[in-house]
Amino acid sequence: MTTGNPSNLNIAVVSDIHLGHARNPAARIIKNLRAAFPDNAETAMLDIIVLAGDVFDTLLELPDDEVTEIKVWVTYMLRLCKKHDIRLYVLEGTPSHDWKQSRIFESLNEVTGIGADLKYVRSLSIEYEERHDQWLLFVPDEWTNSTETTLSQVHDLLRAKGLTHVDYAFMHGQFEYQLPPHVKAQKHSSEEYLKIVKHLIFIGHVHIHSRYERIIAQGSFDRLTHGEEGPKGHVRAFRRGAEHDVVFVENTNAMRFVTVKCEAMTLEDTLAEIAKGVDGLPEESFVRVRGSWDNPIFSNMDSLIRKWPWFTWDKQPVDDEEVETPEAALDDEVSYIPITITRDNVTSLLTDRLINAGATSDVLAMAQAIMPEVL
Repeated sequence: MTTGNPSNLNIAVVSDIHLGHARNPAARIIKNLRAAFPDNAETAMLDIIVLAGDVFDTLLELPDDEVTEIKVWVTYMLRLCKKHDIRLYVLEGTPSHDWKQSRIFESLNEVTGIGADLKYVRSLSIEYEERHDQWLLFVPDEWTNSTETTLSQVHDLLRAKGLTHVDYAFMHGQFEYQLPPHVKAQKHSSEEYLKIVKHLIFIGHVHIHSRYERIIAQGSFDRLTHGEEGPKGHVRAFRRGAEHDVVFVENTNAMRFVTVKCEAMTLEDTLAEIAKGVDGLPEESFVRVRGSWDNPIFSNMDSLIRKWPWFTWDKQPVDDEEVETPEAALDDEVSYIPITITRDNVTSLLTDRLINAGATSDVLAMAQAIMPEVL
């Protein structure tokens, strides 16, 4: 039974928050998150909020200073969603970032008695959104050791539920069009997923906001490193009938990472260019100087630190003839993204390896019987 209007649906998707990042403090990111989702009428219009992976950047421990701040923010989000009857989905992201720490949403929702309409999604799944009569596909990062295997399991789920397609998909990973051909990483097929998703596909992991047909990559919520100088924020999709209005909501207070380009300049011109480049930058910004290898500025970086101690300085020496290529602004593991072996996926990974090695059905059955005893 549906209680909402399936033709009208307001969705907000934010991903790659990376709380616990070494360069961008959780307190700062959380301040921006609160500004993005205030307790007001605009937020109350939302039907669904999806945190689409990499809420965390690294494995945190209880004594870490940021843990308390994160718990307070999680509680705020749960109370916000409860107050305005918003369904909150939290998708597991890259294992080496999230480490299943997003289960904190479940535990705080229970122990505080908030009782928000929450679903923490840590496995490949298709969820039925009853209030709006919509089927939602969730694909965590690195679910199997290949995107082909993951896609096969998606089709298995569709058949098991008697479906030919879902209405929306929320993913963490990357499609082939988001990466240069030489990058060694798992790449989902945009063509295949567009076939099985009726409306929109939202995907996190690549930190650059982009749109390709009905696929929306929201990008990272805040800036975390150089090469991410474009707008940061999250996306909102407003469905009215068959049409969707997709809006990018910019995080205007995102951390600033600026590259000052000083190739083939004298020291005097370099200093003038740097002064112009940092003019008006907020404190705590990160500034990188890109210049020729023999530029004297690289042996005098201390002078920049003394003059502008409130910035964090870095250098990028290059050959004069070197052509600058756009930085992908991907996750940290862009050139090589390993599969993180966990208790949840080790059986599946070993089974896939046996299948690829040509194991017979008898050998597979024997292996699967033994695995629980030895793992």
